[in-house]
Amino acid sequence: MIFKRLDRMPNPFRVNVKKTGLKSAWFEDVYHLVLATSWFEFFFFTTVLYITMNLFFAFLYYIGGDSILNADPNSYWDAFVFSFQTSTTIGYGHLLPATHYADAVVIFDTLAGIIFVAITTGLAFAKFSRPTAHVLFTDRCVVHNFEGKKTLFFRVANARDSHIADAVIEASVVLADQSPEGISMQRIRDLKLVRSKTPIFSLSWTVMHIIDEESPLYDLSIEDWTAKNVRIVISMTGIDDWSAQLVHSNHFYKSDEITYGMRFADILSDNPDGSITMDYSLFNKLVEFKEKP
Repeated sequence: MIFKRLDRMPNPFRVNVKKTGLKSAWFEDVYHLVLATSWFEFFFFTTVLYITMNLFFAFLYYIGGDSILNADPNSYWDAFVFSFQTSTTIGYGHLLPATHYADAVVIFDTLAGIIFVAITTGLAFAKFSRPTAHVLFTDRCVVHNFEGKKTLFFRVANARDSHIADAVIEASVVLADQSPEGISMQRIRDLKLVRSKTPIFSLSWTVMHIIDEESPLYDLSIEDWTAKNVRIVISMTGIDDWSAQLVHSNHFYKSDEITYGMRFADILSDNPDGSITMDYSLFNKLVEFKEKP
């Protein structure tokens, strides 16, 4: 692939940590769990759940004996078809409840079907209408001199035709550290960017952090990046031009995704008619950095 897209990848911020001692019910955050699933997982689990619900009510009809008019009392399939017609309120009129027992089951079957369809429709709309930003991040960060100063670079691009207004990028570094008292911790330090916001983000944006005396990366050697498990966390927010909704995107770089002595290849070129061509095939391409003598 030319580049990675976070909306088609597992959550990169999901760490491999086993949580214990946390008291919470599974259904407390089911809305967030549904929004976090893929569309395939959503349709698969809702289909399985709906079929399971109808299998349960079909079992109730089946054990009721000859409780469905025009159905074979020994056919579980007839009971399942009747349950499916009842829960969806299709009501073809061929299969009908024949006993008071079946009438009672029909009431709960219909209620369950109406509630299930209402909840599923609401969750599907919430997933469909959730604002997203199709922002691309380069696979790697690069470090080289710029205007006489050691500088960290990474590049972002807008993959949509619309632009993002009032785009803001924040960068932080997470690194393992130890206090003078011997307490180990993960420290989060902000990285000051040369430019952290732009009024209109429509094409690409090369983000820079100068590694000077005020930078938390100043005293780190190449070996320290790995020893301290350095990770650079990026967060971007803005307002989508078409939907006028707040969108955000995140990315992070591990210590082995930092390259020294290379720079990003140019991806923008001017055309004779005055237009600009942006070549996404060069988005992640690195070329050797050569300083002018």
